[in-house]
Amino acid sequence: MLVCAYSYYFDTLKHMNVRDRVFERAVEQHGYITTRDARAIGVDPAQLRLMAARGRLERVGRGAFRVPVLPRTRHDDLAEAVAWTLGRGVVSDESALVLHELSDVNPSRIHLTVPRANHPRGAGGELYRLHRRDLAIGDVTEVDDIPVTTVARTVRDCLAGGTDPYQLRLALDQAEAQGELRRDEARALRTRIDARSTNSGRRA
Repeated sequence: MLVCAYSYYFDTLKHMNVRDRVFERAVEQHGYITTRDARAIGVDPAQLRLMAARGRLERVGRGAFRVPVLPRTRHDDLAEAVAWTLGRGVVSDESALVLHELSDVNPSRIHLTVPRANHPRGAGGELYRLHRRDLAIGDVTEVDDIPVTTVARTVRDCLAGGTDPYQLRLALDQAEAQGELRRDEARALRTRIDARSTNSGRRA
C-alpha cells in the first residue's frame, strides 16, 4: 500500500510539473500553446491532447490549444492566428499595420507570412490570408509578444499588395513621429510609394 501511495504521489508531481510548464508557456503567448511549443519545453505533445480531453485546454486548431481559464487579450485573434500556424507564421501586411497601430486599414482576413516550405494547415484557414515568403531575421520584430513584420517590411509588403498609398503615407508619418522608423528609411519608402502611384496613374 505504501508503494502505491508513493507511486501516486510522484505521478501527481510529474503531472503538475507538465501542467505548470504548459501554462507558463501559454501565458507568454496570450494563452495559446501548440504541439511545437510542447516539444520545445520537453513535454510530450500527447499531453496537450490529454489535457484537452480533461477540459484543461481548449482545442482551437490542429495542434493548437488555448488555456480557457486565462483571460482573452486585446490581440487575441492575432495570437490565435500565429498558433494556427504552429508558431511558424508572422503577422504581416495590413494586419501588421493594425498591430503596429499605424493607419486606418481594416483587413477582412488576418494576413500571415509563412515560410515558402510551410505546408497548408487544415480547418480554420478561411480566416487567414497566407503569404508564402522567407523573411530575414531583421524583417521580424514583436509587438505585444506577437511576431510581426517590422514597419519598413510591412510598408513594402503592403505596397506590393496594393494597399491604398494614402494609408501607407499615413503609416509612415505616424511611425516616424513615434520613432519607429528612421528619417532616411521613411524618405526612401515615400519615394517608392510615389513611384508606384505615378506608374499606376499612367496605366490608368
